[in-house]
Amino acid sequence: MRLFNSLLALALCLAAACADAALPLNLEHTIELRAQISASPVVAQGRLYIGAENGNLYAFDLASRKLAWLYHAGAGIGSTPAVAEGIVYVLARDGLLHAVDAQSGVQLWEFATQGEARFDSYGLHGRARKSAATGDPWDFWLSSPVVAGGRVYFGSSDGRLYALNAMTGEMQWSFKSGGMIHAAPAVSGKALVFGSWDGAVYALDAVNGKQLWRYQTEQKTGNTTGVQAPPLIDGDTVYIGSRDAYFYALDLASGKMKWRYNGNGSWVLSGAVSDAGSVYFGTSDSNLLVALDKRTGKPLFEHDTKVWTYATPLLSEGAVFGATMRGELFALDAATGKLQWSWRTAESAADEFGLLAPDTGKFNGQRLYEGRHSVLASIEHVKRLGAFIAAPIWHDGQLLAATADGRLLFFGAGAGAVRTP
Repeated sequence: MRLFNSLLALALCLAAACADAALPLNLEHTIELRAQISASPVVAQGRLYIGAENGNLYAFDLASRKLAWLYHAGAGIGSTPAVAEGIVYVLARDGLLHAVDAQSGVQLWEFATQGEARFDSYGLHGRARKSAATGDPWDFWLSSPVVAGGRVYFGSSDGRLYALNAMTGEMQWSFKSGGMIHAAPAVSGKALVFGSWDGAVYALDAVNGKQLWRYQTEQKTGNTTGVQAPPLIDGDTVYIGSRDAYFYALDLASGKMKWRYNGNGSWVLSGAVSDAGSVYFGTSDSNLLVALDKRTGKPLFEHDTKVWTYATPLLSEGAVFGATMRGELFALDAATGKLQWSWRTAESAADEFGLLAPDTGKFNGQRLYEGRHSVLASIEHVKRLGAFIAAPIWHDGQLLAATADGRLLFFGAGAGAVRTP
């Protein structure tokens, strides 16, 4: 089966497609969707597919950059589409997984989970306990589907990992974890790996759904510990970040920890990518794009991104691309971490709400957190900077990225690009 899944492709570095990367890059085209975007775009057979929080799944012809079709899911889309065998799969916030014909945009079938929701808790992030639970403002994504072996796999807020027949939508099996599942699973051979909001990483038999192993990450005091990041399977190792402030390398066969990287109190929500010797990922409060020796976990470099970096990075030949919550894209030399190129949105440079400290470029904590309801409001202002929550992708010599406030950006190597010294 020909597999098109954006998160899995990112995890595998998009090696073949990225080989022609050239720097610097210039913004060549913008498509305005006018809807918030949390999940990443994916390219398959000459089209770009992307879901938005207005409930629309868009298909754009890449040659003309014109809309081929639009499918309305009936609820916001917080998952990255998977495309395989002429079908697009995407999960919506009303609990329905949609299967849509990739050429026409006509629905083929839908499957109902027991419901999708944002993670919430009482007294969240140290706030006073109230009669109602508070939604976590950093719980951006739903689980993104993955297609392999004739099945489509995805997790749900109902705590289950589902395996459906990819052609008919008939459920093959489901597995109940101890918490919500809001990240994409990963498949390698017969092993299916995913993280849950119960703070555990699970490996299942992809054929029958039987548990192979379970690894429990650190449990902290409070109620925000969970595994929100998608796993990367590279050979015999699973790489995955957690809200417990560690990034883990686990043995794929046994689930035993090989090593872990200490994030010094910072969540790791980003997915990871790897090359022959290194693994790369972003962090939250420590504001880093990190490169580790993938065999030992030893840091090779830690690049200061100024602000939270939740989007999974992208590897091209010799460069690693990052995307941050202040609306910045950048490229580093993958071996040394030296900055090669950067670009920021005009909204980020203007910063009308004053979220960025002018002397450091970091978030202004007082501005971000002041007031009773400031966090939820401020996250919306962060999105208006042109923040990147979705991961960038590479296709046919272009860098493609989607901003949280609803723009599709196309970058190419051409005249007028500005290289950062």
